[in-house]
Formats: sequence, structure tokens, C-alpha cells
Amino acid sequence: MSRSAGAPLFADGGAGSALPDTPAARAAETYLAELSSAVMIRHCKRSYLFGKALADKAGAKPDLEALYVGCLLHDLGLEPVFAGPEDYETIGAREAGRFLSARGDDRLARQVSAAIDVHTSLESARDPRPEVAFLSMGVLVDVTGTRIDDIAPKLVQQVVADYPRDGTKALIGALLRREIEAKPQSRIGRLQARAGVLDLVANAPFPA
Repeated sequence: MSRSAGAPLFADGGAGSALPDTPAARAAETYLAELSSAVMIRHCKRSYLFGKALADKAGAKPDLEALYVGCLLHDLGLEPVFAGPEDYETIGAREAGRFLSARGDDRLARQVSAAIDVHTSLESARDPRPEVAFLSMGVLVDVTGTRIDDIAPKLVQQVVADYPRDGTKALIGALLRREIEAKPQSRIGRLQARAGVLDLVANAPFPA
């Protein structure tokens, strides 16, 4: 994990304390905890922290609440309770939007749904909406290690210490394999055929 010049650290030196603390963020945390495993929850939080680090490095100004809530809910479509024939990104975007709209957070629902729906697209990193771009990039860092060299090693180590990866490769690999086998023509299925997503997950530069 070589350091890139200018890669920032959180000013307070604490990764966990950098998480947004808003009513919507707390509600999304509670909702995710009701549906997902601890391994998935930690993956979602690391994805936000990595995405924020890349946004800081780029001088971008995403809506941090939208970025965080989007990261928390980006894999809802992989949860068995939401199983269906559509691509998991579409399912997740819809369910996240429903949850937020039911709270009266219509603006946030639109931002989060848009980011979740395209987060596995390789073009998302160039999206002009920073909440979309840095959600996608943060997830990629945590799942495959893509762009990890653009984040200070000390920050990476701190995030992983605060939110351990124990079981991450096994969980993400199993969930994606199930999606690919059930829906080979889905977006993630086509990405597997083109880029070998499961191998990228297994070979990410993390021990677990």
C-alpha cells in the first residue's frame, strides 16, 4: 500500500468519529443492522470512509450525509429478504428509496437511489455527481483494492482497525456468486464474464 503524495488523513485522527451523525444516518444504521450481518455493516462503513478520503484528495465536496447513507444501503439488494428477478443494484436502489421516502427524506431518497443503482458501473467513477462517483470508488477500494494507493496507508490501517475486515472476502464473494449464478445476464453477471469480479474480490490486497 504505497502512499500517494497529498493523500489526506482525517484531521482528528479518528476514522469512526468522521461518520456523519444525522437523523437519517442514524435511521439508516438502525435499518441496516436489522437486515445485515456485522461483516456487511463494517464493509459499508469502510466504503464510506474510503470514498470520503478519495473525495478529500480530489478536492470534491459530496453531500456527506447522502454519501454515507448510500454506502450504508448500497448492498440491500443482496440481502435474501429482497430477493427478486431484477439486478441487485436496481432492487437495492428501490428499497433504499422506499425506506428514505417513508421517513419523508425525498431529496435524500433520490440522491441515494441514483448512486446505488449505478454503483457497479465502471463509468460511475466519472459521474459528475460526487455522491455517485465517490460511493462507487469507496466500495471498489474495499471490495477489490482499486485506488487504495491513493489513500494514505495510515488511514487505511486505521479504518480497518476500527472496522475489521474479518470475513469480508468470504461474505462479498458468496453474495456476488449467488447473484451471478442466479442471474448470469445481470449487470454483475456480465461484469464477471468481462472482468472476473470474483477473482478481484478474492485477490484484494487485504488478508480477509
